[in-house]
Amino acid sequence: MEINWQLLMPYLVIIVTFILVLIYDMIDSLSKRGLAWLTILGSLVASIVSVNMLTAGLVSTTEFSGMLRIDQYSLFFNLIFFVSLILVSLISLSYLGRQDLRQGQYYLLMLLSTFGMMLMAGANDLVMVFLGLELMSLPLYVLAGYFRTNSYSSEAGMKYLLLGAFSSCFFLYGIALIYGGTGTTDLAKIASGQFSNNMLVIVGMFLLIVGFGFKVGLVPFHQWAPDVYDGSPTSVTAFIAAGPKAAGFSAFFRVFIESFGSLENDWILAITILAALTMTVGNLAAVAQRNIKRMLAYSSIAHAGYVLVALAAGSQNGVSSATFYLLVYCIMNVGAFGAIILTKTDDGDTFEIADYAGLGFQKPVLAIFLSVMMFSLAGFPPTAGFISKFYVFRSAVESGRIWLVVIAAINTAISAYYYLRVVVTLYMKERRVELKVLPYSGYLVVALILATAGVLLLGILPSQILNPVQEAIKNSVMVSVIK
Repeated sequence: MEINWQLLMPYLVIIVTFILVLIYDMIDSLSKRGLAWLTILGSLVASIVSVNMLTAGLVSTTEFSGMLRIDQYSLFFNLIFFVSLILVSLISLSYLGRQDLRQGQYYLLMLLSTFGMMLMAGANDLVMVFLGLELMSLPLYVLAGYFRTNSYSSEAGMKYLLLGAFSSCFFLYGIALIYGGTGTTDLAKIASGQFSNNMLVIVGMFLLIVGFGFKVGLVPFHQWAPDVYDGSPTSVTAFIAAGPKAAGFSAFFRVFIESFGSLENDWILAITILAALTMTVGNLAAVAQRNIKRMLAYSSIAHAGYVLVALAAGSQNGVSSATFYLLVYCIMNVGAFGAIILTKTDDGDTFEIADYAGLGFQKPVLAIFLSVMMFSLAGFPPTAGFISKFYVFRSAVESGRIWLVVIAAINTAISAYYYLRVVVTLYMKERRVELKVLPYSGYLVVALILATAGVLLLGILPSQILNPVQEAIKNSVMVSVIK
């Protein structure tokens, strides 16, 4: 088996970065801030390599006996993961020191999880999907419980571990049934068969939906998300809410659109129902929240529903719209968590929305950053949140799913209430408690500036990214099975 190592350069860069961070952490005399800079540098190099491969017109190819597909689709998702890792590393620089958390293991776990995400995006075999899924998830369970002396963090880590293991069982059993019905786990070979009357394949396919549903937080498999988001260190919550969700959907798209085209009528109906449920439950639950981290947790669930709207379209435009949406979602979500990471009351970190009253006058720059993220999450122009929702809804309309778009539009109106409530609190409410804002870290400010610039530029000039995304989808193997 001859391996083209040049095509594997993004993966190799992350592996080398992992090794360098491990060695650096063992040298006690070196500043621990260097761990973050090594992680950021490795992510930047991997991003540059991926962009070069994209612009060179990479032709879809497979490695490791067909287990891993290197194509423009996987490269673009890799860029989403790298952007998330860079932004989270920047906001973690001052946060880890303030919370007295070990930095070496932290960045190693994030790099390991990112490598798992990359395997998921490029998986060409159900076994590789599962391998990437577990490699992504196991470090996240540890990171969720990274506050070792905090009972809420320990509870978050344990809940995440137990429910994650539970969902993995569904996923693995689904793979076993599909293998029993088809004799293969290769996505291309599954796609070439006709299994519309094979109950093993159909049941296995629905078990995969359950497994993916847990990982990306779809209703009714979302129970872990609020407690994990609330109990985890805030920088970890930002990481969990961004890259892993995009990775889950990247594999979701490839597996179902590429492999189960002959069963499209069955799974699109299920996806459509899940999309409506996920949007509605997520937004209604978010309205009732008074804690901003829990509000963003339910908001994250609702956003997963919007992504499913694009998947339910079952079209090339649907996949490209969902991919663009996930990029925008990752940027604005990390930006939102980065903005709230600086606030404290006398009792410690505060995430009660009421405690942010008057922050717009106390710290106007921080309030502007947070407000921009809230407007984008709500889908107001000229932010990227608006234009990404527009493309998602348009792809569903083009596929004739008007009623699903109506439900999505109603849910968008509902979401505007709780996002705008945060903005109103910042500028129009009297302060209830003394809110301490920690001194601005230059690294955190850079992350917030990058996130804000990304949200605004992608909203004003979406074609600069959307056109390459559409080209990447066209040049992937999925183009042969979707409209």
